[in-house]
Amino acid sequence: MQENPTLIIEHYSSYLEATDINKSITRKNLYWDRKQKELQDNIKNQPNKKEARKQIENQNPFTWILTVNCSEKLLILCNAQPAAELGTGVYRLPAILRMGIVIIEQLVDSPETMWLKMLGNKETAKSAFDSIKQLSPQRREKNDIISACIKYCVYLKDIPVDSLTTEDEDFMRTMAQIDAWYEGEMNKARLEGEAKGKLEGKLEGKLESVNTIIQAKFGASALTPQIVSQIEQLNSQQLDELILKIFNWQQQEMEKWLCEILDGKN
Repeated sequence: MQENPTLIIEHYSSYLEATDINKSITRKNLYWDRKQKELQDNIKNQPNKKEARKQIENQNPFTWILTVNCSEKLLILCNAQPAAELGTGVYRLPAILRMGIVIIEQLVDSPETMWLKMLGNKETAKSAFDSIKQLSPQRREKNDIISACIKYCVYLKDIPVDSLTTEDEDFMRTMAQIDAWYEGEMNKARLEGEAKGKLEGKLEGKLESVNTIIQAKFGASALTPQIVSQIEQLNSQQLDELILKIFNWQQQEMEKWLCEILDGKN
């Protein structure tokens, strides 16, 4: 979406209003008037003033307004036109304003938009988190998105409550709800992981015991790669049965039992 090296982004976590657009224009002008004067002062001694002025104009910031939603009436009122090449939900205002609108609710779900979906309402953001959870741990943006949202919340918490805008408060509430949901998901995953770890640890202990007993009963040569592979496919109950029976068996009987058990699985 980059229109220019200099960008200003305004985010509204509720419906975009006409006053929000006016406020965005004012903020941009406050920034640009000061910056433009500074740049113009710097070109006084440059020989190619036409080229220098062109470079200054190229630094005129482009403002993107990110909003959860926006009425069709407002889009018509401000003469916003769909930016088809940038996808559904992206609009440009008249060129002289150098502004655009991104309506988060209208964006298609894709890896490219999921970080923007995080700025939506609770359900949109929750859906985005579902997508983020499915990303590979090797995908850097997985942690970047979560980290950015957490940092923004930490930043807002340091601001006096009476200084927060309605949009800031909405974002904080949404993130608090998502944080509670996400924490619950993480706790659930942690508990499942612990239970699985205990089960795997118990199973590993039984496998060790079986191997030790076989070595003691039949000698180390009895633990052929095939036998080891067959034993590793047994569940906890079957390992218990094997330990109880092995003392009364000959090696051939043990091998026959393993084959029968695994054939039964197939």
